Amino acid sequence: MKHIVITGGGDGIGKALAQNLSSDYQVTILARSADKLKELADELNCDFIACDVRDSEEVQVAFATIKARHSTIDILINNAGVIVNGDLTETPYKTIENVMSTNATGAIFVAKAALEIMKPQKQGLIINVISTAGITAKACRSVYNASKWALTGFTKAIQEEAAAYGVRVTGFYPGTTKTNLFKKAGLDIHGPALETSQIVKTIRFVADADETVLIPEIGTKPFGQ
Repeated sequence: MKHIVITGGGDGIGKALAQNLSSDYQVTILARSADKLKELADELNCDFIACDVRDSEEVQVAFATIKARHSTIDILINNAGVIVNGDLTETPYKTIENVMSTNATGAIFVAKAALEIMKPQKQGLIINVISTAGITAKACRSVYNASKWALTGFTKAIQEEAAAYGVRVTGFYPGTTKTNLFKKAGLDIHGPALETSQIVKTIRFVADADETVLIPEIGTKPFGQ
């Protein structure tokens, strides 16, 4: 059974992925809240590790633990993320730091740690859950756009780099999705939005693809948006 690691696994898309994939894959979920992870892991009979992706030392410890417990990582779903909306001049410096360190630096830390395990295996798949914000721009989303454009650039570059040792990398660009992402940031969703089940279907399509097939990028958004 293939082993999948999911960051941001305690809520939203990550939780929905763990629920869907745990019957066919060996799943390890990562997030900051150990209590939330343990409850879900007990429900799904999967593994969990509390880890703040913004902290490089925590990431290293988490992936050393994953390697010790499971030996391999076949698929990484790099999903942890936060959002901020507002005029840049009114956005606190700490908020900017949090968004950039979670969405960009944290995702890079996690990809590096996973690749250090995948490289000797000469196989693996990384799915970076980015957002349509990684290919578009919008007023009052400058910091969020910056974090996601950074992850888009990283994804395209590491795709070329990792291919040299047999690891595939996919950039996934979902549109607005009905999760707590917006609520946590004090924002409301306006207009149509995707269900997490629709996101899961797309990611599952990528995860289930033959190992001889690379899906460089894939996106979803509400029809008519």
